[in-house]
Amino acid sequence: MTTKPTDLINTAAVAETLATIEAIADPVARERAARDFHDALTKAVVEPLAQFKAVRQQAVLELRQTLTLAKVAEKIGLSVGRVDQLAKGR
Repeated sequence: MTTKPTDLINTAAVAETLATIEAIADPVARERAARDFHDALTKAVVEPLAQFKAVRQQAVLELRQTLTLAKVAEKIGLSVGRVDQLAKGR
């Protein structure tokens, strides 16, 4: 892996934005700003998370072509139940 997940989010910028929002005196404006920021963060991560989930599923399905659920679970360090969930796209 070339990029660590923690390097993908500018935590200093998030903290600065949060502090700015917390400083808004009007509670209605503060809530709206917090909601807008929350929605923007959610939108920014939902699509990539779905793509990573698909990559995991495909990897498990490839392993399942030649290995049992138990062997796949052992190989990748997950429970048999979790491997089954990943294979089913959950």
